[in-house]
Amino acid sequence: MDRVFRKLTHGLMLVGGLGIILMMANITLDVVLKVFWNAPIQGTVEISSYYYMVAIVMLPMAMVEYDDEQISVDLLFNHFPDWLKRSSLLLTFLATAVMLSIMTWRTGLDAVRAFRVGEVVMGSREIIVWPARCMLPIGFGLAAVAAMLRAIMLLRGRTVTKLQDTGSAV
Repeated sequence: MDRVFRKLTHGLMLVGGLGIILMMANITLDVVLKVFWNAPIQGTVEISSYYYMVAIVMLPMAMVEYDDEQISVDLLFNHFPDWLKRSSLLLTFLATAVMLSIMTWRTGLDAVRAFRVGEVVMGSREIIVWPARCMLPIGFGLAAVAAMLRAIMLLRGRTVTKLQDTGSAV
């Protein structure tokens, strides 16, 4: 299970990275065309904000959670006894999974609504945005799964954090 989930999250991270490259190319080409030929690419702002930026943030979210790469403050945590470290980590993973599940459910409802109405935005031209709404529940849902997997790994005694304190068993 670990290997499959890791491959999935790394694949989504690569798709998010591809979003960065595509966004840079799109914006650069838009600027060049605008400056030299007065012919900008229509919808660049909308595509960047509704597709590229959402993919860049949401798709790698599960990998960030699973690999313990999120921002954390462990000022006191490193001084806790092992039982308290394990307890606080378990509580944190479970709370994270619950909150991300709620966000998955809510954004999933929004994605279904956007699909039903064929959601578009009006900018320099009409851009279909309902497919981009699906990236949020995918990102939140897989991050919730990652938090639950980390809780299971913790209960099985596996390492789940990248602590500065190398003497810790957590």
